[in-house]
Amino acid sequence: MVENIYVNYLIAEGKPFADFTVIALPANILNPNKDSMKYMYAILTHLSLLGKADADFKRKKVFIKGDAHEVARWLKEGKIAIIGDRMETMKLEFDRDLEIMRILFYKAFSRYVEKKGFRVLWGKSTWKRLLPLNINLEELQKQELATIISDDLALYRGLYVKLEIFDDGSAILWVDLYSPIVKLSEQRPLSPKEAKQLGLKDTYTNFIPSPINRLNLTNKLLKILCSNSKLKITFADGNTISFLCAFPILNVMNRGIRI
Repeated sequence: MVENIYVNYLIAEGKPFADFTVIALPANILNPNKDSMKYMYAILTHLSLLGKADADFKRKKVFIKGDAHEVARWLKEGKIAIIGDRMETMKLEFDRDLEIMRILFYKAFSRYVEKKGFRVLWGKSTWKRLLPLNINLEELQKQELATIISDDLALYRGLYVKLEIFDDGSAILWVDLYSPIVKLSEQRPLSPKEAKQLGLKDTYTNFIPSPINRLNLTNKLLKILCSNSKLKITFADGNTISFLCAFPILNVMNRGIRI
C-alpha cells in the first residue's frame, strides 16, 4: 500500500544562491561596544524596511544588496563607522558566507511579509516566527486563524520558517505551524511560563490541531503570503527568489506489520 505524505517545505526555483552577488563595503566601527553595534544594526534594519538596502556587517565589511551609497551615508552620518572608498562586487560562497546569505534573505523576507500583514519575531533560534498581527482579528477568526480567549488574549495561528541553503546553490524554506497565545494590548506572544502562571497551560494543549487540520491551517496562511502559487522574495537590488507554494509529496510504501 502506497501512502502520500506531505513534506513541510517549499522548494526554490532554480539555484538562487549559486551566483549570489553583493556589494562589499569596507567599514571600521568607531566605537565597537554593545550600544554602537546595536545602533548600527538598527540602521541596517531601517534601510531594509525602506527597501533601500539589505545589508549585514561581518569581517570589517558591510555586505549589501541594494544602494551601497545610501548605506555608507547613514553609517557616516550616524557616526558609526569609517567607510572605505573602495566598493567591490563579490560572489558569496557557501563554505564562507552561508550566514550572510541567510541574514540578507531574512531581511528581504521580513520586508515582504510585513506588506502582507505579518510580523517577524526575531530570536536566537534558526527558526523565524511569523504572526499575522497586522491583519484584522475578526477576519482571522472567520478563517479559523485566531481564537479570542479573553479581552486581552487570543490564540493566533502563525508560521515557523527556516531557510536551508545547499552547497549547489539550491534552497528550500521549511514551514511549520506556530500557535502562540498573544497578549493583545502588547502585541506579543506569551511565553510558556507566562501561560502556565495564568492557568493557560491546558489551553495551549487543547489548541494543538490534528495533522490534517495543521496542514489546512498552514495552507491558509501560505495562501495569504503567496501570490499566483508562488512566494516571491525580492531583494533591495531587484533580484528575486521564488518558492513554489506547495508542499512536495513523498510516496511511502506502507507494508504493514503482521503479528
